[in-house]
Amino acid sequence: MNTVFGKRYYFHKTVLLLLGLFSITAVHTSGQTYTGQVSVDALYQNYQKGNLFSAEASSFYDGQTGKIVTHYLSPTEFYKTINAKGETTIYLPDENTVSFMQNSHYSSKTELLYFFVNNLTQDMGLKHEGFTQIDTRREDNYIITTWQAPPGMQAVSSVELVSENFTPIYAQYFDNKGAVKRKIYYYDYYIGPQFVLPKKITEISYTTDNDSTIRRTTFSNIKTGFEADDKLFDFKIPEDAQKVDF
Repeated sequence: MNTVFGKRYYFHKTVLLLLGLFSITAVHTSGQTYTGQVSVDALYQNYQKGNLFSAEASSFYDGQTGKIVTHYLSPTEFYKTINAKGETTIYLPDENTVSFMQNSHYSSKTELLYFFVNNLTQDMGLKHEGFTQIDTRREDNYIITTWQAPPGMQAVSSVELVSENFTPIYAQYFDNKGAVKRKIYYYDYYIGPQFVLPKKITEISYTTDNDSTIRRTTFSNIKTGFEADDKLFDFKIPEDAQKVDF
């Protein structure tokens, strides 16, 4: 294999893997918009079939524009910039290449950081996806809501959301046979003056009866307002970067 082509293939394959495995998406619902700035560091871990894949990144959110800039540090360095319109830019420094994509379904408003910073946790986006709330019950200090999937959705039949003090702590997804296919735990919360953010999120997906995939996201170094690390806000792609299809 040509060395240059092989390196480029490795870069693009790794970037796609990172974007696919470690994007915990959420859907815009309703909440109080945060117009300040937030910076966080993140460790993403994916464990499947005895293999552990990890990635590190730093993100900056600008509440005025809704833009999120993420600098992936390992295993492959690249920058991802996404805005509220779904315009996404991927820049690979080692290749000095830039790629552009646009998809309104994957805008900054579907990013986990945007979701929690703007207090959009009432139904975790299920209503927007067509789910209907069919039950609410209280167990001790927990509020449990049950959501029925819209007609035609085959992979999921219902979802249970568990909240404590109006803060989501757990979600479980059921298939059409009533078996749990996915569990998400939100814990170790950062409590800020304007929003809360789970510093740890663990997602377990049961791919088969005897296998599962575990994804864990750990946020750290959370800063807001004037204390936010805004160096990514000033990041600019070099003018001589080569435009390529991604």
